[in-house]
Amino acid sequence: MRGIKALLFISVFLVCKHLSAGDTNISFDSLLRGPAMKEIVIRKTGNEEVKIYYIQPVDKKPLKNRTAVVWIHGGGWTGGITETFFPHARYFANRGAVGFCIHYRLVKADGSVTVADCLADCKSVIRYIREHAEELGIDPDKIIVAGDSAGGHLASCLGTVDGFDYPTDHINISAAPNVMVLYNPLSDFTTSPFINRIIGGAALDKKPSPESLIPTEAQIELAKKLSPLYNVRENQPKTLIIHGTDDTVILPEQSVRFAKAMKKAGNNCKLILLPHTKHAFVCVNWKATEQEVVNAFLLMDNYLVKQGYLKGKPTLVPSKNPAWTPIGTAK
Repeated sequence: MRGIKALLFISVFLVCKHLSAGDTNISFDSLLRGPAMKEIVIRKTGNEEVKIYYIQPVDKKPLKNRTAVVWIHGGGWTGGITETFFPHARYFANRGAVGFCIHYRLVKADGSVTVADCLADCKSVIRYIREHAEELGIDPDKIIVAGDSAGGHLASCLGTVDGFDYPTDHINISAAPNVMVLYNPLSDFTTSPFINRIIGGAALDKKPSPESLIPTEAQIELAKKLSPLYNVRENQPKTLIIHGTDDTVILPEQSVRFAKAMKKAGNNCKLILLPHTKHAFVCVNWKATEQEVVNAFLLMDNYLVKQGYLKGKPTLVPSKNPAWTPIGTAK
């Protein structure tokens, strides 16, 4: 038993030591296995909790005025898990930022939770982080929000969509991030099959009838209110959009149109289209290779360095042996 405890201690020590280096290279085989994330429950709504998981930098510099990198997971607004982006939070903690992951409610067919509620939860979390910036060790004006797919949509809503606030929120505190990093985000519900998330009810059945998928005028209007494309105006956050040209889940045209609208409004927006790249290329243990995910990280990291939110060079490299086998490929 003592031998086992000693081995466990050594393993944890080595992982933490590797993650604490800060200026040395790090790979996903380390990021996938620790250290643990801390948890804060923001509020309870019914039987569900809205909360954040976070990890602070492990360097020896003062924990003060750090950049916050907040991740929102995808999953079509109806699924997905917060843990998907734990490795992402750990990496940016290694880069000197405080890494966060948002746990929000998921859309229910019975209408008890809607896309609007998903957004309200995310707004509550950003307000909490900004209000408690000092104790979390961050600069309230250095909040980066990143998301993939549905998470990319919610991240972009934070910087564009007004309203949809939770009733008890302190709305005098801004829920808008300072920078948005959007991986294959949906920006227009009205031109996407995902408008069924707005319609709800029978439209969310596994095999919905054609009639159930026809939105009412009120639902189309709501879809526009929850679509970043229809809410673009001047003075919105700096934005990096990364989309794969082979994405058939959320078409890259969505990001092309959104980026064009942002630039027309005078906003700082950069669009990167990745050739021969499919959906969810920033997710670990999924369909992308580790190299593809590393490349997606490096694009974000370099962008944040140029914008002054991180310092130094990216430290993420592929594992010596791939940390996972992409789903759908032979082992």
